[in-house]
Amino acid sequence: MASILIVDDDQSFRRAFSKTIRLLGYGVSETADALEAIELAKQADLVFLDLKLKDQDGLDLLQKIQKLDKKPPVIILTAFSNSFNTIEAMKKGAFDHLAKPIKRQEIREVIERALNSNLSLPSLKIQPEEQEDIIGQSPSMRRVQKFIGFAASCDYPVLISGETGTGKQLVARAIHRHSSRGVGPFVEINCAAIPEHLFESEFFGHTKGAFTGAFKDRKGKFVEASGGTLFLDEIAEMPLPMQAKLLKALSEKRISPVGSETTFSVDVRIVAATNKNLLDQVMNGRFRADLFYRIQVLQIEIPPLRERKSDILLLSEYFLDKYFAGSSKKFSFDAQKVLLEYCWPGNVRQLENVIRRAGIISRGQLINVADLEISPLVDKEPKLEKEDFLQLDFFSAIAKLEKFLIEKALKESQGNRTEAARLLNIHRSLLYIKMKEHKIDI
Repeated sequence: MASILIVDDDQSFRRAFSKTIRLLGYGVSETADALEAIELAKQADLVFLDLKLKDQDGLDLLQKIQKLDKKPPVIILTAFSNSFNTIEAMKKGAFDHLAKPIKRQEIREVIERALNSNLSLPSLKIQPEEQEDIIGQSPSMRRVQKFIGFAASCDYPVLISGETGTGKQLVARAIHRHSSRGVGPFVEINCAAIPEHLFESEFFGHTKGAFTGAFKDRKGKFVEASGGTLFLDEIAEMPLPMQAKLLKALSEKRISPVGSETTFSVDVRIVAATNKNLLDQVMNGRFRADLFYRIQVLQIEIPPLRERKSDILLLSEYFLDKYFAGSSKKFSFDAQKVLLEYCWPGNVRQLENVIRRAGIISRGQLINVADLEISPLVDKEPKLEKEDFLQLDFFSAIAKLEKFLIEKALKESQGNRTEAARLLNIHRSLLYIKMKEHKIDI
């Protein structure tokens, strides 16, 4: 029988949690004392550890448990979840980070995963807490926060994918800030904004006289980012010839300025972002496969705002407080309803602009629907037309029925594609393909 340790200074929670775990068939020990927890952890197969203890910080205790000869998986528990705590917990080697209250099925699943895992992540020095940027408590955003923690615990390249306005740059900055390179520079290149003939100079620098207009030596972005992170935004827009040169620089970790025959080593961590499907770009010959696999060691997919509706009001309140702190402004019930029903094609960036504009034009403390200047989605129920399917050819009938079922699943899941894929019992990537095939845009 596996032995599970619960470390929490809330006695009522500890007792109830212990009872649940015993009913699941596991042995349980419990304590509220940090020193006793270290001794008990030596014999435990799994540890549930509260983030805030009276005598010690949970993350500090996590690091001490990580130093034991036998390192049981540690699951951090917290009643006050935020992205900083989640990222730091995962970076410091926690198996998972759960917010109270926790459902019994969730407890069962995480125990089974943890006991069957030999996960061991390196422990890195914690960086000072900065302003919270990654706002969201939906399951999909919690997953993003956890992957930021994984990415911060290592030095491998990261590819961030997501629609325009979802916050790819914020995720890149969070990875940098929480990593061991956080004290170094964060240098950004927008690949969509560089003329093709200037790419090489922008990346690697140039010497005086290397080309017309090169009046003096110039350091490239690789040199500027030395010891830190180089963020390649919209990397799908990089021309193929430059992709080959970037791949060579990443493989050899050496660069040569334009106009120079001298090469020198560089120390940068690459984080790239794109709003396109890079694998599709590879298949279409617009992106090098070898570069794709070089930068895709870790991949973080940021969900569109319409797929995480539970974060909309949280983000709205955040932006309202950010731009109008102390104003006591708030949203009317109808305004909140419209915010939740809108499809947000511009994602978080659009939401931020809408809230900022609404706060400016609203008169008084209450923000109403008219102040938002957006319209909710028309809720159309997908219907099969009364058409004789026997008059259609086989493939047309199948396609028509397939489109109907996809639209129905998307409506029932309120636009959440992950949930729609689950209802259809297909993988989410197949759902995306089918939506594109049937020209379904939700």
